[in-house]
Amino acid sequence: MSSASAAERGTTRRLALLLGAALVSAACGGGGDKGVITVATSFPVTGADRASGRPAEAAVAYAIQKTPTIKGFTIRLKPYDDTVSGLHDAQQGARNYRGICGDESVLGAVGPLTSDVARAIIPVASGCGLVTISPATSDECLTRPLDSCDPKPSALRGTDANTFFRIAAPDTLQGSAMADFAYDTLRATRVAIWSDGETLGKGMADAFRAEFERKGGSVVIRQDFDWKSTTDFRAFLQRAADGGAQAIYAGATSGTKACVPRGQSKGILDPAAVAYLGPDGIGDGQCIADAGGQARNMYVTKVPDPALDPANKPLLDDLRKTMTGADDYGAYTFAAYDSARILLDAIGRAIDAAGGRMPTRRQVLDAVQATKALNLSTGTYSFDRYGDPTSSIVAVYELRSGDWAPRSRLTFTR
Repeated sequence: MSSASAAERGTTRRLALLLGAALVSAACGGGGDKGVITVATSFPVTGADRASGRPAEAAVAYAIQKTPTIKGFTIRLKPYDDTVSGLHDAQQGARNYRGICGDESVLGAVGPLTSDVARAIIPVASGCGLVTISPATSDECLTRPLDSCDPKPSALRGTDANTFFRIAAPDTLQGSAMADFAYDTLRATRVAIWSDGETLGKGMADAFRAEFERKGGSVVIRQDFDWKSTTDFRAFLQRAADGGAQAIYAGATSGTKACVPRGQSKGILDPAAVAYLGPDGIGDGQCIADAGGQARNMYVTKVPDPALDPANKPLLDDLRKTMTGADDYGAYTFAAYDSARILLDAIGRAIDAAGGRMPTRRQVLDAVQATKALNLSTGTYSFDRYGDPTSSIVAVYELRSGDWAPRSRLTFTR
């Protein structure tokens, strides 16, 4: 068979998993006469943040609509809004979870979208033993006890038991992914690294350095800046040039001047010979503008867009046909759908663990932790003991014809 035929067979198998799973789950146990199991959500669905939060909420509603019953239990959605004055609010998220915890029919939740809200809800969810799955939070310190984390996740939870899971790759993984791309694909062996001095920026820069050196590369200069007061990066750029750097990694965002050094590199570094690398925070038009005439040979890491995967087209088409609101589709649609599918799959296994009766929150939590190789639209999911996915996919985008375009996908296994 030709390679094209093999790809078509793979797409057909994956589509069967995605759309068939809902039918299988709904078929197991028939109607919902055993009782009601509630799945809660907490997203920003009003005001300026609605564009991000409503698509996530709609995707969970879609997943439940496709799986209205599981093994004799009716599945119900209970949505919450975590905005105050139109913007996501950490304390509102905590209030939501106190309400969620108080409803005994709620056996799991999907949310939140942002790490600051997650930091507020984790102690609440932990206190009532409620599993929650976030489609988007990426702050490493929500789950992993790194030396730089204050507080540590265990202190945040107030217990050793973890109830918080996520499917998004942790932020610092972007640094590791770009290091692999720089060394393996760009064939760079000498790099210069800088950060904006922020915790996230430094973490990504340090992760880039660790992975690049692990692979055998050399770092000619590593420097942190106070982005608020620094306007001139030319001394750093000159040291990079003197050290023979073949690439520069910026642990920063466009808002913290990430691409200003690229613009200042004229006459110091040849942009055709020295690549400029960074995280998703520079994958925008502001970075391109700041780089000016030096805006070429530039690369960023991003979460892959599942809509670009042909295997997901039937799912996307059906979702758009079913969820017809103006704000029902957005950046977090697939991730929220997959988070809901993970929870629904776990509820089915928890019912089995309960002998066909109503499971406990602990049984659902244990089932989520035991998730193994669940193939969904954004990846294949198992979880480590911290609640992080054991395998994460990161996409590399390159600046091409004045815009960011997909270049490659990298899979990392912890």
